[in-house]
Amino acid sequence: MEVSMSYIGEVRRTAFSSFGAAASAALVVVASGTVQFLKAFGRRRLIAQLGEFDDHMLRDIGLTRADLRDASSGPLWKDPTSVLVVRAVERRAGRRLIARETQREAGVKGRNDYLACE
Repeated sequence: MEVSMSYIGEVRRTAFSSFGAAASAALVVVASGTVQFLKAFGRRRLIAQLGEFDDHMLRDIGLTRADLRDASSGPLWKDPTSVLVVRAVERRAGRRLIARETQREAGVKGRNDYLACE
């Protein structure tokens, strides 16, 4: 980038300096898009490996075959693991809620119930 100073001290840019900034910004966008695509592609390969697990193993990590299928059906440039993380967290939270309600109905105090003021 070529910069020249005027006699007042202002910085003036040449006509080509804005082109250089635009070109470097475009290069950054292309590079980050390429990295994102390669990460998504690699994670799709991991999902294919998860597809080789049996249903019991998938259930142990909080997933189903439908989750793997849904995650793989998205656009190629999108990270498919975000779908799997959301599904696993939702299932875990649902199981915890059911366990808490079951304990409450049975009259068993959970660890958070001791902190409550009565």
